[in-house]
Amino acid sequence: MAQPQAQKQPSWWQRIFTTAPRGQYAVDEKQQNVKEKEFIIMRWNLLFLVFDFIIIPLPLWIDIFCPIFAAIYGLFVGWLGAFLLTVCALRSLQANFLMKRVVDETWEDKIPRNTEEERRLADNLQHLVMMCGYKEPMEVICQSIDSLAAQTAAHRLIVVIGLEEGTPDVAEKAARLKERYARSFKRFHVTKHPKQWAGGREIRGKCSNANYTMRAAVTRLEEYGDLDLSCTTATSCDTDSIFAPRYFENLGYQFLTSPKAKEVVWQAPLYYNHFLNERPFYVRAIGIMRAAYMLGFLIPFNINTMSIFSFSLDLCIKGEFFHAHYQMDDIIYTLTCMQALQKRVEILMIPMPVISGPTSGTSQWEEFSEWFRQSERWTIGACEVFHYFVVKRRRYNCSAALSYGTWFVIYYGFILLHQLRLNHAKHDTMGQMTGQLPLDDAANTGVMIAGFSSLAWTYLVFLIFFYLDREGCKLIYHLKMKPQGAEDTSFCQNLKDWILMWPSLVMYSMVSYWAILKVAVYGKKVCGHDPSSKEGLKAGQGMTSEESAEVSTAIDSADISEAGRA
Repeated sequence: MAQPQAQKQPSWWQRIFTTAPRGQYAVDEKQQNVKEKEFIIMRWNLLFLVFDFIIIPLPLWIDIFCPIFAAIYGLFVGWLGAFLLTVCALRSLQANFLMKRVVDETWEDKIPRNTEEERRLADNLQHLVMMCGYKEPMEVICQSIDSLAAQTAAHRLIVVIGLEEGTPDVAEKAARLKERYARSFKRFHVTKHPKQWAGGREIRGKCSNANYTMRAAVTRLEEYGDLDLSCTTATSCDTDSIFAPRYFENLGYQFLTSPKAKEVVWQAPLYYNHFLNERPFYVRAIGIMRAAYMLGFLIPFNINTMSIFSFSLDLCIKGEFFHAHYQMDDIIYTLTCMQALQKRVEILMIPMPVISGPTSGTSQWEEFSEWFRQSERWTIGACEVFHYFVVKRRRYNCSAALSYGTWFVIYYGFILLHQLRLNHAKHDTMGQMTGQLPLDDAANTGVMIAGFSSLAWTYLVFLIFFYLDREGCKLIYHLKMKPQGAEDTSFCQNLKDWILMWPSLVMYSMVSYWAILKVAVYGKKVCGHDPSSKEGLKAGQGMTSEESAEVSTAIDSADISEAGRA
C-alpha cells in the first residue's frame, strides 16, 4: 500500500517545503512485505546473550571446575583484544599517513575528459546531499551547511534538509534556511517528514526521515529532468557534520574513475573534535576510540558505514532507499545494499577528515545522561540490525553472509565489549568437589602478571589513539575546518584522559551489557532513535562573546516575517 501523500498546504508552505515523494517513489516495497499479525519465533539478537554473557566471561564460570583452563582462556581473551587493538592502531596510522599525503591535492583537474562520454559525465556530475534533523539548534545546523557552502564543488551540490514534522517552529526554521542558502548551491530544498509516513511500524529517527527525504529528493530531481544516475552521487549526513573543503571534489573524482562506482560506499574518517576538549573524560575517550575504530576496523574490513557516508544514487534506488522500521541508518543501509548486489559492499575511504559532534550536554548530569543514552542506543541498534541480518540471510550471497556475519560479531560482540575481561584465575576453587587442584601462588602470580601485561600493552595502543587525535586536529586546522588551537588540550588533560581511557571503555562495556539485556527482555519496544542533544555544540560554545554575537547576528539576519512569506 502506498504511503499517504502530504496534506495540501497553503501556497506559501509549498514554497518552503519540497513536495512529498510521488509516483513510484511514494511506494515503499518493504512495507508491502509486512504480514498481518506477524509473529516472531526467534529474536536472533538473543545470541549476543550467549556470546557476551557466557563465552567472553567463560573463565568466571569454568574456574570452579578447571582453573588451568580458566587462566589460559582469560589470558587468551585479554591478549586477543590487545592484538586486535594493535591491528586497529596500525591501520589507523596508515590511513592518517594517506590523508596527510593528499591533504593539499586538487581533484577536479584529475577527472578524465578524454572522450565525449567522459566530458558529459564530468560536466553533469552532481552530488545530492541529505541532512536530516529534528530539534538541533539553528547555530549547529547552519555551521554544518556553511561547510557545504564552502565546498570547492558547491555548484554541483543539491542540498536537501530533512526536518521532522514535530520539529519546533518547523516552518520558520525551513524558511530561514531557504532564505539564507537558496543561492549557495545548485539547488536547495527542505522537506517535512510526516509522522509514520511509511506505516505504523515506522520508527521515528534518522532511518525513517532519510527514507522520506531521499525519496522526495529523487522525485524532485525527476521532475526537473536532472535524474541522471550515471553522474549522481548521494551523501547522508547529520546536522552536526563539518566537511573538509574538497570532500565532494574528491568524491566526484572517485565516483567517475572507480570501475565499481555503483557497487561501493564511501566513508570519510570521522573525528569527534567538535568542542571535544570541553567534554568529560568518558565522552572524550569514546570519541577518540570511535575515530580510531573507524580508521582501523569499519573502513578497512568493510563492516559498515557510520553517520556520514556517500554512495551512488543508483545503488540507493536499487537498495530501496532506507528501511524505516529500523533506527541505525548507516548499518542497515550496508545490509540493504548487500541484498541489492548479492555480495559484500566494499567501503572506500574519502581521504578527507569530517567532523561529527560527540555526545554533549550543558551540565555534568546532562553530559553523562546523553553519553549513557546514546551508548545504550548504539548497542540496541546493533542488536536489532543483527536480527535483521540473520532473518534476511537467504537474500545474501552465502560467502558474503558468512564473512560479514563473522566480522559483525567480532566487532560488535567482542571488540566493543571485551574490556570486561578476567585477568586472573581465582585462588579459591571447588577443588575438593571436582578433583581439580587450584593454582598455586606462583602460578596465580604469573597469570596475573601476564594478564596485566596485556592491559599495559593496551595502554600503549591508547597512546597511538591519542596521537591520531592530535594529528586529526592538525588536519582540521590546516583545512580551516576549525580555528587554530580550538581543539587543543593540555598535557595534564591528555595524561588524565589517557589514564582514564580503560575505565571509560569499561563503563561503555557495562552500558552495552545492560543494553543487550534490555533489548533481550523488551525486544522491539526499546528500539528507537531518540535524537542526541546538540545544545552543548552550539556555535557559541567555547567562543568569545564577540564571536558568539557574530554567529547570532548571521543567523538572525536570515529571519523572514510571516507576512513576508505569505
